[in-house]
Amino acid sequence: MSDPLTVMVPNEGALDAQLSRREELVLLKLFVPPYYYGDYLAFGAAGEPLGVLSPVAVSVLREAEERPARALVCGPGRDGPDPERVDALSELVMRGLVAPGASAPPLHEIAPDKGGGTRHTGRGADLFIRHFYRYFGDCFGDGSPLIDSHGDFLPVLEPYFPPPRPAAVCLDAGAGSGHYAAALARLGHHVYACDIDRARLEAVAARSAGAGTIQGLQCDLQDIPLPDGCVDFAMSVFVLEHVADPYAVTEELVRLLRPGGTLLLAVPSFNIRDTMAAWLHGELPTLNFEHLRSYGLVPRTHPWCEPLLDVSAHLRACGVEVTTVLGVNVLSDLWEPWASALAQIAAAHGPAFASTWPWNHLGRQTVFHGRKTP
Repeated sequence: MSDPLTVMVPNEGALDAQLSRREELVLLKLFVPPYYYGDYLAFGAAGEPLGVLSPVAVSVLREAEERPARALVCGPGRDGPDPERVDALSELVMRGLVAPGASAPPLHEIAPDKGGGTRHTGRGADLFIRHFYRYFGDCFGDGSPLIDSHGDFLPVLEPYFPPPRPAAVCLDAGAGSGHYAAALARLGHHVYACDIDRARLEAVAARSAGAGTIQGLQCDLQDIPLPDGCVDFAMSVFVLEHVADPYAVTEELVRLLRPGGTLLLAVPSFNIRDTMAAWLHGELPTLNFEHLRSYGLVPRTHPWCEPLLDVSAHLRACGVEVTTVLGVNVLSDLWEPWASALAQIAAAHGPAFASTWPWNHLGRQTVFHGRKTP
C-alpha cells in the first residue's frame, strides 16, 4: 500500500474500517478552463470554505458511506488500490472530511450540466450563494473589479425607472451594495431593498436616498415578506444567474407587482462570439464560477445555459407583457471580420440595433422590461 494510505490508516486492520463523510458539504462544479474543468468548490454546512476538490476526491466522497477504506481506494474493475483514489482519500482524511463512522451527512452537489433544466432547487444550490457571499463578501464592495456593484450599468437601467412624479413604491431584489436602489430613491421613490446578506443591506442603508426612502429587507428572494400587488416597479439586476430557481424569483416579483406595474430584469448573456464559437466550433465560454447559470439564445451552447427565449416565454406565462428585450454590448469582443460587418449593420439600424432580432438576444448582457397585465 502506498505511503499516503499508510499514514492515513497505520495498520492493515484499519483498512476494513467503515468510512463516511464527517460533515454536510456543499459542492459547486467549477467550469473555468484551463484552470478548473470539473473540479468542485467546497463549503461546509456552516458556510466555511474548504477549497477545491478534484473529481476523484468528489467520487470518493459520494461513495464514503459505510464503506471500508479498502473498497474506497480500489477503483471500478481493479483488484488493488488506484493511486489517484489513495491520494484523494488520504487528503480527505487529513482535512477531516472523511472519518470512521456508520452514517454520512448529506452531500449537496451543484452541477447544472447534469441537472434537470436550470431549476436547481436542491438545498445545495440554495445554500451556495449564501456561503459564497459570506466568503467573498469583501469582493462585492464599491469599485470591485469582480462584479458590477458600483453602478456602472445604471445608464442602461435608468430609462426604465419610474418618473420622479408621482412617487412610486419600488423593489430591488438582490440589492447588493445598493447603487441601483439608491438611484431609485433619489428620484423620490420608496424602495424596498432585498438581499440575503445583512452586511450588504447595511451598506445600502448608508447610501443617500435623496428625496426618497430605502427600507432594507433581509430575505430569500423566493419569499419576500410583502403583500400581493404592493409595488409599482420591481427590478432584479444580475441576480437570476446566482439563484437556485430563477423562475421562482421572477414569479415572486410578479406577485408583488400591482396590475400595470413594471418589471425590469438584467442578466449576463453570451455575446455573438460566444454563441457562434459554441455553435460552429464546439468551444464553450468560461463563465464566472459563482454563476449557477448564464443566458443565451441557442440551447446547449454551454452546460449552464438558460435560453433567453425561455425567459421571455416564462414572463408572458406569468402575466407580464414583455415590452423590451435589449441586447447590451452586442459587438463586444467580436471576431474580425464579423465586427466590421456587424458594425455597419448597427450603424444602419441606429439606436434600434440592439433591440431588433436577432441582436436583442445576443448581447453580452440582456435587459427585459415588461408590464403586469390587469
